[in-house]
Amino acid sequence: MNDDITAEDIYAVIGTVVARLLKPDQHLTLHEIISALYSMGKTDGTAKMRESCESAIRLLAQQMH
Repeated sequence: MNDDITAEDIYAVIGTVVARLLKPDQHLTLHEIISALYSMGKTDGTAKMRESCESAIRLLAQQMH
């Protein structure tokens, strides 16, 4: 992980993705969140955002195993 990427950056991108996906009376799976983070990391032009998404994906993938 890049030293410029902090836990706050990681949690911020997770929060952004969850807020975009969450709808009333609906639950989200880790897979859906990871998929959305992957898409967000591919479409955002900034290196810091891509790195934050990649770090968040790694963090959440650990929760799946």
